[in-house]
Amino acid sequence: MIILSKWYRLDNAAKIFPPSRNKYDAKIFRFSVSLNENIDKKILEQALIKNLEEFPIFKSVLKRGFFWYYLEESSVKPLVVEEHVRPCSAFDTPLLFQVTYYKKRINLEVNHALTDGTGTLMFLKSLVAFYLNLKYNLKNSEIINTASTKESSTDSFKKYKTGKIKKAISSSKIAYQIKDEKYVENRLKIIEGIAEVDKLLKLAKKYNVTITVYLTSILIKSIGEAMDIKDRKKPIVIAIPVNLRQYYPSYTVRNFFNAVNISFQYNGESIAKITKVVKEEFKKNLEADNVKNKMNNMAILEDIFILRLIPIFIKDLVLKYAYKLTDKYQTMTLSNIGVIKMPEIYQKYIDYFDVFISTSSIQMCMCSYLNKMLLSFTSQFTSSEIEKNFFRYLTNEGVNITINTNKIRGDK
Repeated sequence: MIILSKWYRLDNAAKIFPPSRNKYDAKIFRFSVSLNENIDKKILEQALIKNLEEFPIFKSVLKRGFFWYYLEESSVKPLVVEEHVRPCSAFDTPLLFQVTYYKKRINLEVNHALTDGTGTLMFLKSLVAFYLNLKYNLKNSEIINTASTKESSTDSFKKYKTGKIKKAISSSKIAYQIKDEKYVENRLKIIEGIAEVDKLLKLAKKYNVTITVYLTSILIKSIGEAMDIKDRKKPIVIAIPVNLRQYYPSYTVRNFFNAVNISFQYNGESIAKITKVVKEEFKKNLEADNVKNKMNNMAILEDIFILRLIPIFIKDLVLKYAYKLTDKYQTMTLSNIGVIKMPEIYQKYIDYFDVFISTSSIQMCMCSYLNKMLLSFTSQFTSSEIEKNFFRYLTNEGVNITINTNKIRGDK
């Protein structure tokens, strides 16, 4: 008897990642959790097996069809190994994720074709809960994963698109592009700062903005101070991924996001001035109708019959070009995962969470757990001027920053 494997079409957001990946940017991101004791490999392996029963789509491998890429559930056994290669590099498994550990830290690396930041966090939080339950014989009554297997595997783009096309807000100006000397070899420099949430919140309130608006403003100023004067005729545009689960009742662990562009024409303005403009940019772009219109416009393209009949090698070329074209309208990306919460029973075992992503240029991610905010930069550039500007500004504002980095030869 022939048993057919379960397969899934790639969701709308995922389609761009296979053709746009390269040796510098494998479209992989990493979530980590640092615990207060060293990791037990055997218990972590047991926890991973239990967790995959909750999230079977994570067993998938990426397949290339004649018309589209697709996901197919696999019998490949996931391995838990001690970290031995640089973060966000090629996997040792055909699966689209891998779990590694180092001393007190558990790392979950995921290919963006499988899921987004929210989906990855859902998987990691559940994995950590299983691990701590097994190691310390904990009995937790709070449910970590509230979704059914069907809900977690749902393509929410397909579920919630309406078929109506309306114009969404978009930036028409070519953005300032960060160009600098890169490492000769494929290196990913990581600089992360750990700050106190309550201190950042106090500073943000001084300008009557959220922490996200405040930190986006500091990032814009940090880039602006590193620009040549002649480049200031182009706007600094920060792409902000938006979790669409905030707008739709979705429990999917697959990709369900789009991005908005926050634009500012920098000419030496103060943070007070920048935050006013950025606050309005966020308000305008995150208005519910605009976000939903943008999502619908993205998803509706899949319904055009003639596009379905185009062979994948042509789609690859078109999507790769579209990805490069989109890059021209963005300076860099800031991914805000937001506040990470775990049931109280686990809190004494967890120090903090962290997240960062592969890139061919420079990107920033942020997340918080209890009173620790992690601000992480990844970069292919030898220069660290933008990162230094960013953390120096916060330090000058009285924020205590603990810096961690994988400083490599050739850094400036």
